[in-house]
Order: sequence, then C-alpha cells, then structure tokens
Amino acid sequence: MTNGGAKWRFWLPIALLGLFYAYVVQKLVRAHLDADVSAPRYEFKRSIPGRRGSIYASGLSGCPLVKSVPVWEYRLDPVALTNSIVKPKGEKPRKPKAILRTVSDALGIDYARLLSMACNTKNRYQYLAQSNDPDAHRHLADSRLVAGIVIEDRQIRQYLHGRHMAHVLGSVNSEGRPSAGVELKFDKALSGVPGMVRGKRDARGNELYDKRIEEAPPIPGDDIYLTIDHNLQYEAETALHDGIKQYRAAAGWCVVLDVRTGAVLAMASYPDFDPMSYGRAADAEKINRVINFTYEPGSVMKVITAASALNEGFVKPDSLYSTDRFEDGYYKLPGDGSHKWEPKMTVEDAIVHSSNIVIGKLGWGFGQERLWKYMRRFGFGAKTGIDLPGEETGILRDWRKWDKASWSRVPIGQAVSVTALQLASAYQAIANDGHRMKPYVVEKIVGRDGRERYRAAPESLGRPVKAEASRQIRRMMLKVASREGTARRAAIRGYSVAGKTGTAQKVRNGRYVDGLYRATFCGIVPSGVESPGGPGTPAAEARFVALVTLDFETREKFHQGGNSAAPVFRRIATQTLRYLGIEPDRPLELLDETGSGDEFDRIMEERANAL
Repeated sequence: MTNGGAKWRFWLPIALLGLFYAYVVQKLVRAHLDADVSAPRYEFKRSIPGRRGSIYASGLSGCPLVKSVPVWEYRLDPVALTNSIVKPKGEKPRKPKAILRTVSDALGIDYARLLSMACNTKNRYQYLAQSNDPDAHRHLADSRLVAGIVIEDRQIRQYLHGRHMAHVLGSVNSEGRPSAGVELKFDKALSGVPGMVRGKRDARGNELYDKRIEEAPPIPGDDIYLTIDHNLQYEAETALHDGIKQYRAAAGWCVVLDVRTGAVLAMASYPDFDPMSYGRAADAEKINRVINFTYEPGSVMKVITAASALNEGFVKPDSLYSTDRFEDGYYKLPGDGSHKWEPKMTVEDAIVHSSNIVIGKLGWGFGQERLWKYMRRFGFGAKTGIDLPGEETGILRDWRKWDKASWSRVPIGQAVSVTALQLASAYQAIANDGHRMKPYVVEKIVGRDGRERYRAAPESLGRPVKAEASRQIRRMMLKVASREGTARRAAIRGYSVAGKTGTAQKVRNGRYVDGLYRATFCGIVPSGVESPGGPGTPAAEARFVALVTLDFETREKFHQGGNSAAPVFRRIATQTLRYLGIEPDRPLELLDETGSGDEFDRIMEERANAL
C-alpha cells in the first residue's frame, strides 16, 4: 500500500499540471481562431460565376438543348444564429428557434435535427440542403438579414436530350469547366461576366458571411442558337445507329451541309457519350469523328481528281483510257476485276464504276504538282475553320515528297488522310458551282437583353473549280446512284442524287489490313443538273450534301460503301428532303413503281428485322 500510495501521490500533480496546460493551449488556440478579423490579412476577394447561357437548336421551334438550372445551397451558421434576433420590417422580432422552424418548413428538414445542429457552435456553416424550389428560396431569402442562414447561388448544367448531339454540344463539369464542343469553343460568351465578393474570413479560412464588405452580382451569359435542326439531327443519329447495328460496324459518322451557305444541318458520331458524365467516358467515345479523326477516304476522292482535270481541260467526260493495269509507267495500282474485260473506258464510266486503273492513270498524266494544288484548293491538308474545337488538318504531303506509288494512289484516295468534314466541304464546293463555303454550326448569339451579339454570315473559302467543271462532274456522278452504278441503294425516288462511293482498306502500322474497311458514301441532293420539265427548263438547285462513313473492325459481307453507307445516306437524305420541303426534281419517277421489289433490299430488310 505504501508503494502504491507513493506512486499515486507522484502522478497526480503531473496529471493535474498536464490538464492545466491543455486548457491553456486550448484557450490560446481559440483566441487565435477568434482573433479580430478586422486585420487586413483576414480579408478576401473571390469571383462569383454568372448564370451560364443556354444552347438552342435551329428551326422555328428553337428547341432548347442545354440550360443551367438555378439552385440554392443553404448552410447554417450556429454562431451567428445564436447571436441574432432579427426584426423584419413590420413584423415581430424573430428569435433563433422561429428561424429554424421556418427553415424546417421550407426545406423539409427535421426540426429536432436543426436544433441539434444549432447547438454545435464549434462547427460553422453546416450544410443544410441544395434546392431549386423557388418558393423555399423566396421564404428564406426574405430573411437574408439573418446571418445564421447562408444562401449561396449555384447552378446545374442540364443536357435536356441526353446523348443527343453530344459531340457538337460538349460538356460542362460540376465546377463549371467546359470540355469539347460548343461549350468549350464559346465558353466566354456562355459564361457571361463573373461577379465579385469582398469580405472577411476567420482564422480557419472560413468566410464570415455576416461580414461581407462588397458584393457585385454577375452578368448572365449569352444564349447560343445552332444551325443544326433538332429533328434532322435526331433522324441522322437514328439512321446512323441503326446502320451501325444492321451492318455490324464498330463506329460511324455522318454530316449534312447546306450547299449554299456551308451551315451544318446535322452532325453525328458514334460511339458517343453522356454529357452529364463526360469525365467517365472512354477516350474513343469523346472523339467527334467528323472533325477530330482522319482516315484514307478511298474512291470518294476520285471525284476531286476528275473535277480538277475537267477544270483544266485536261480531259472530257468521254475521254478514253485503257484499263490495262500492266501498261508501262503505272505502279502497283489495285486491280478492277469488275470491268477487266473492257479494254477502254471513259472518264465518266470510271466514276460510275469506280475504276482505280483509269482514275489512277488520269491522275498520273495530270501531274502530281497540279493535282496537289487542286487538292489544296478543295481544302485538303488544312482545317476548314469550323467553329468547333479540335479540328484535325488531315495529311496531304507536299507533292515533292510523293513516292512513285503515291503518284497514282493519291488520285484514288490512298496515301492521303482527310476528315469527314473536309470531304463533305469539297463536295459542297462541287454542288455550289465551285464555290467552297466555310462550314459553321453557330447561327447566332443572343444576349439576355434579347439583342444579337453575333450572327453568322456565309463565308467563301475560294473557288477551286469553275461552274462548268462542277456541273460536268455532277452529271457524271448521277449514274453512281443507279442500277448501273456502285451505289444503287443510295437512289431516292423522285430526286436526282449525284454521289460517289468509297471503300477504303484500313491501315495499321503503315500497312493495309486485309478484310478491314471503311465504307463511305457522299451525295449531293438534288444534283442541280436535272431539268424536270425537259430541255430548256432550269435545273433544280442543289440543296444539301450528306456524307456517311461506317468503320468496320471485323470482316463483314456488306462492307462496301454502296451496300452499307449508301442506304444509311438514303435514309438521312430522304428525311432531310421531307423536312426541308424540297420538291422532287424527277417527278415522273414517283409514278414508276418498277424496282420496288428489289431482292437486295428485301434481304437487308429481313436481316434488319431479325436483329
């Protein structure tokens, strides 16, 4: 007992001394944290983001696509609450419990829980709720003189149609940072002008909301209206998704351009992403394959080669070329088994039947320097300048660096890399009598006061070929979408279609991969060279260009542009014609029912139904 008592007497003073020191330290810390915040070092200044502008589709409806929904974040400051008794004008004094009751009713928070939170004065600015209920905000904002209830303006970005038009629109995360699309390109206009708060904070770094010195409200952002029509975009996306599924492609993309202005009427790319969870999307889903992806176009480039040669007077539509692939001077041109029995072929037939030999020889004779210059005029190897971020330039090497194989392969769409938009833009120039227009997706920007801040004006990018050459090549392209051409499944009853197929073998590690292809069809509707009333009647004006590409990662039977991309094109073009109210330029075809039981179409319809 003696030893135990001695130990107890030894340790008791030490324990009491330790407690005393702990008490003193705690008091010093609290004194520091509750120090006089009037000192300059406790002042701060921060910006307040404004309400982000909305994004609308084109058309009479002006369908809203993206908007920011205002929400309010409510927090409780027990220290300020317990020290406050508020007397709103014309009312009785409101005590803390009455204020908590108002909060409970407005936000649906249990009153007992609020009382418990109010007793915890060590924890300031406790989160209560986030709400977009305007009635709740109205009740609580009436009591903003109550320092104990802190209300902060917030906003949630809503994409009203899910994945619809995701690559064009882009995304904004919870912190207000934009990623891709219009959201990124026009972030400054959409964001508006931020506001400013200057105030004080405690030693912990927390803002003292009841000690704000200055507060300037933000100016809301502008609204953006696109050239893309909501309905046409929906039809294009649906047709593309169905085509990818039906033909078992791994990816696909399409774009529709207004011939006269270059305005984008529809733009779709698959796979796509959910804008509300952009950060969790795979890299492959974030790529807008219309502008952010390059590939060898294949035979769709033959139209550019022929148009260039026609413009120079180097050839005529009926100029004859030998189909002998072994003639001296032509290097490793892919064979054309479908017409190997024809010793000679015209340039027009070479377009209709997509002859590698004839167009390769034409390009060889035309000369690499001249062909390269024309391809540059058509926009290849350079950005189109579309008002979307991340556009690729493609690859068109200087003609001096072309090897012997390139001399004859570039004319047929090999050894050159393009974006889908570059290709569609080149066809738009051909459709527009040689005038190439700058593509764009934003039609106008409107401020919150209703005034237009910006309106797009069609912009010419030059004239690569003359009107006569563009009309000649369009007439040559008419038979492509016919029974004798490579894309009979692109034909639209009652309308002329001037188009071209492309079936490009994929390249991996510098080599062509056997059995893997990208199938493309690009068409002009109406063609702009048909005369519905007979000779002497003006041709119907070309109105739009549509391009479709399907990307295959497995060997598929229907991998050619004519029997996979072409029917997807036909579906998109048909809906575009109907929606824009374009009159048929081949009205007599509407009375002709021949070919309605096409065996190929029947087989593909059965396959689609089976899927």
